[in-house]
Amino acid sequence: MSLWRKGMSLRIQQLRLIPLFFFFLPAWVHAGFSSLLWDNDLFSPRNTDAYYTNGFLYHHVSDPVPQETGRHWKSCPGLSFLAKTAEPLLIRTGEASQYRHSWGFGQIIQTPSDLTLNPPDPDDQPYAGLLYGSCGFHVQEDGYAESMGLMLGVVGPLSLAERTQDIAHRVTGSEYPQGWDHQLANEPVLNLVYDRQRVMTDFSVDGHSIKIFNNFGFAFGNLMISTTAGVNALFAKNTRAAFSLRPNFLGRYPWLSQSQPLGFYALGSVQGMAVGRNLFLDGNTFEDGPSVDKEYVVGSGQLVMGYGFSCLALQLGLNLSTRTFKTQGESWPRYGTLGIVWGCSP
Repeated sequence: MSLWRKGMSLRIQQLRLIPLFFFFLPAWVHAGFSSLLWDNDLFSPRNTDAYYTNGFLYHHVSDPVPQETGRHWKSCPGLSFLAKTAEPLLIRTGEASQYRHSWGFGQIIQTPSDLTLNPPDPDDQPYAGLLYGSCGFHVQEDGYAESMGLMLGVVGPLSLAERTQDIAHRVTGSEYPQGWDHQLANEPVLNLVYDRQRVMTDFSVDGHSIKIFNNFGFAFGNLMISTTAGVNALFAKNTRAAFSLRPNFLGRYPWLSQSQPLGFYALGSVQGMAVGRNLFLDGNTFEDGPSVDKEYVVGSGQLVMGYGFSCLALQLGLNLSTRTFKTQGESWPRYGTLGIVWGCSP
């Protein structure tokens, strides 16, 4: 069988995973709205099965809550304390501010480019997994949005990344990765994530709106220490509803109010990141283990296209970046994102 036919056969087998994605979608609609996103290189033009090879995120955002309780979420007391402490510097307030709470959970899998080596190439991406939960709050006004969140999780065998990839490769008939015995050791993870977006300009084209906005964010914790800045362009019939639909650190925070049907929408994003620490590349914090020399500056881009109905939106995204570590074999690693957002929120 030719290499082309083998590749097509493997891709057809991988497509069988798509129904599993929708299996986890609840049949009922929650208050507020929820999103389920699946990252995989299966959804990109090149299915390399390397580096950031798979990830999922479930994220639930509440309906607006009263301002007096907006930053005081009893289920996330540490975040409430940080919000109160940082309020003079970071958190915007105003009579028109709208507050929401959120929570979520997800998993991330990182693997080297050659899955057949045991032990793995010491100059390649280490085997690593992350299983995490998150909580956060969001403030939004016309032309402005701000988010702060906490991530709590674990890397290492307890992340169940090896088991997840084993199941996926059995379903697709792919070769089993040989180097998971050399993954990062178990380590608890606690990370703060902050993001701010501000509209620069907007204008109308043929009944649709184009909104240009910038973003700034940072992450601080034993998982990631970084700052991010970028420029985004959103094309939609109702850009206010989809204003905060953009990539964020290790996941997505889609803020889709769906107060009216969106129809087709598209988002283009260019980001730059300065990285002080990346546990996936630097290795465990308190013990020696696999690691590589990371790049301290990383560029990335994303293109998302979707269609919003009255209480449902479907989207597909393509993500690519520059090298994240110095000995990385692929110049422009990439992966795709399949997403679904549901719920009717004012």
